[in-house]
Amino acid sequence: MHRLRMALVGGLTAVMMTAMAAGPASAATNDQSGLVNVNVQDLALQVPVSVAVPVSVAANVCDVNVNVLAEQLSNGPVSCDATGTSTALNMAIADAMTGQGGPSTNQQSGLVNVNLQDVAIQVPVSVAVPIGVAANVCDVNANVLATQVRNGGATCDATSTSTALSRAIGLAIV
Repeated sequence: MHRLRMALVGGLTAVMMTAMAAGPASAATNDQSGLVNVNVQDLALQVPVSVAVPVSVAANVCDVNVNVLAEQLSNGPVSCDATGTSTALNMAIADAMTGQGGPSTNQQSGLVNVNLQDVAIQVPVSVAVPIGVAANVCDVNANVLATQVRNGGATCDATSTSTALSRAIGLAIV
C-alpha cells in the first residue's frame, strides 16, 4: 500500500512539474518575441474602395453636415466621398480588409457608404508577424527565419498575402 501511495505521489509530482514548465512556455508565445518584420511595399493589398460607417463618421470624413446625411438616409442608401480620414474610418477599413466586420457596424441600420478612392490611406511599409506567417507570405523556410530571429532579428519581403498578414496590416492602420 505504501509503495502504491509513493508511486501515485511521484506520478502526480511529475505531472505537476510538467504543467508548471509548460505554463511559462505557453505564456511566452503570447508576447510574441519571435516576430519577423515583413516588407509589404511591392505587394498588391486588398484595400476596399468603399466602407459602410455610421452617419457621424461619414459626416466627419466627407466634410458634410450630419443632418444632411441623416435626411438623405431617410430616403434610402447614402454615399459620400471621403476628403479626410479618422480613426473610426481606419478601423472600418481594417475590419473590411480582414473580414472582421466589427459588432458596431453589423448592428447599425443607418450606415453611410464612404468612397475611399481619392483618400491617401497610410498603409504601413512593414509589419511584424509571427515566423509562420512571415515564412508563408515571403516564401522562405520557417527555420531560416527562426535562425535569423535568434541572431538578433529577421526581415523578409512579402511575395504574397494571407488573412493573417492582412489582419496585421489592418491593425497597423488603426
